[in-house]
Amino acid sequence: MQILIQDQPFEKIEFQAVLFDLDGTLVESTGLIRDILSHWAVEQGLDADAVLNFSHGKRTQDIVANFIHDESCSLHYQKLTEKFLAASVHTQAIQAAATFIQVLNQHHVPWAVVSSSERELIFARMQAADLPMPEYVVAAEDIVQGKPNPEGYLNGAKLLHIPLEQCVVFEDSAAGIQAAQAAGAQVIVVGAEDAAYTHISDFGQIKYLD
Repeated sequence: MQILIQDQPFEKIEFQAVLFDLDGTLVESTGLIRDILSHWAVEQGLDADAVLNFSHGKRTQDIVANFIHDESCSLHYQKLTEKFLAASVHTQAIQAAATFIQVLNQHHVPWAVVSSSERELIFARMQAADLPMPEYVVAAEDIVQGKPNPEGYLNGAKLLHIPLEQCVVFEDSAAGIQAAQAAGAQVIVVGAEDAAYTHISDFGQIKYLD
């Protein structure tokens, strides 16, 4: 498949498969996540800014392990996961994300979600956002090392049976971008404008060539 990005220097992007991050990429959930983590940090007497700066794009279990260094880690992880799941009903889709996925399906382009969220949370957020459900998912519990390690994207490409150099990754976090690049995929950044990367504010900027 070939696409162009509106308002970007002319560059045809060609790929055989797509790997999506979820939070901040396909769905507007980053604000909800930050609110929950900020309250958790304050409750634990932690520096909320430090927690938020570390957390973007990371698995909940890795966030907890970075700041809690005793046997209560599993309890904190469980409580945070429950709060994320309860808040998932408020999730909204990034503009035109559903349309882009529908176009991929119409062109029989395989795609997967590679997320730092748990599988149950991935499906809950995508359902709340009224997005097409993925056939292929790499979730937090499916990998040993989370982003910025490339393991998730390597596994995603294996699920699709497509070489990573023929995949395009849509990401929003520094950890996710680093993971995708380390895996060898081309990257399109969603949300942030950075001259170092091809970027989109939302999926409405994508123009389809075939």
